[in-house]
Amino acid sequence: MEVEARRINPIRTATAVSGVPAYAAIFGIFALITAILSFLIPIIGPLFITPFAIVFGLIALFGGARGMGAATFAIVVVNLIISPTFWVNLYVGGTQADAGFNRSLANFDIFGLALLFIFLIVSSRRRR
Repeated sequence: MEVEARRINPIRTATAVSGVPAYAAIFGIFALITAILSFLIPIIGPLFITPFAIVFGLIALFGGARGMGAATFAIVVVNLIISPTFWVNLYVGGTQADAGFNRSLANFDIFGLALLFIFLIVSSRRRR
């Protein structure tokens, strides 16, 4: 009976071995939620919600949550490719004088996506 009480819980051990800090997991969950939300709200999602998903994904990748960062990257890429709002604001921001804010948000999405990709590659090389 005493030997049974000394057994280590395998779930608790597996969680401790993963080594992902709590903040990275939390920001990874936030990144996935905001990426899916920006995908489901097609009018304002790609320009106003996707930057939050990118920033949260970068923090998650920096903390070591590679799976959540990769899933966020994939959702954001698909969202920006199929989003007419993103492409229209990228074009309109270059042609109209008062649409610079929308173009800057679209450019931030592109720049943030490139940073997400770079962090994803760096985190996979650092892990080896």
